[in-house]
Amino acid sequence: MTTKRTWRWPQSLLIPGALAVALSVFGTTTAASAQGTTVKAFMTLYGYADNSPPGTAIAHPCLHQAAGGVGTYANPVTFATDVNELGWCQIIYVPYMKRYFIHEDECSECDANWNASHLYRFDMWAGGDAGSRRQPERGALRACESTWTRADSVADPNNPTIMIDPPSNLPVTTAPIFSGPTTCWTPIAVTNPGKQASALGSAVGLHVHAVDTSPSETLAYHEVGLPSGLSINTASGVISGIPTARGRSHVTVTVTDSVDSAAVSFVWTVRRH
Repeated sequence: MTTKRTWRWPQSLLIPGALAVALSVFGTTTAASAQGTTVKAFMTLYGYADNSPPGTAIAHPCLHQAAGGVGTYANPVTFATDVNELGWCQIIYVPYMKRYFIHEDECSECDANWNASHLYRFDMWAGGDAGSRRQPERGALRACESTWTRADSVADPNNPTIMIDPPSNLPVTTAPIFSGPTTCWTPIAVTNPGKQASALGSAVGLHVHAVDTSPSETLAYHEVGLPSGLSINTASGVISGIPTARGRSHVTVTVTDSVDSAAVSFVWTVRRH
């Protein structure tokens, strides 16, 4: 989360790295390259209530007159950073968010980080509206920002890998990151089947339902703790088999795609006939 946007006159620059790309600050977005350039970056988020003054105003409109976007290559979401770090209107792709972002705003914390260490920090627009100036939306927005912030600082070795000047065909979800009053994006939604009870020696079948907000993703299902004799189909999420021992089991089913995961836990009791 950031708390202030600082407008400055843009200037031309080069992105350091193996594929240095010249940027024109008053130009439009550059064409997608075959591979792009990857960097490690501290990823934070900001929303309506974090701007100073609160709102959706941005420093340098490229595609949008106000902070916005849906996350596709054609309509990337606004992000903020130091203009010396990355040029205006430059596009990045954030794999763990499954979205493209475009540099249309300034970030005072990003300025300070870049000036001090020349390490990358990108501040992604999360959303929000006037309601986020008050509770409960204000707290929900900040909790969502915290959920999707990655690592602890620009120097954190666990900072995620981000692609600069990416190709246009990467996996995308267009679900809002935050929607008032309290909804934060969940990439994989898994329905908890609740407590289960089966009879020893009797066949069972249970489908653990999951939905991915990115339609191009394929889900995989994994379990820990199923009663003896039961297993899960890793492609469909169907648990089947014949219990072979009585007892009470604490089961966790984890659903993954290429980047994200979600899990549910429940109790499964096997009784005598």
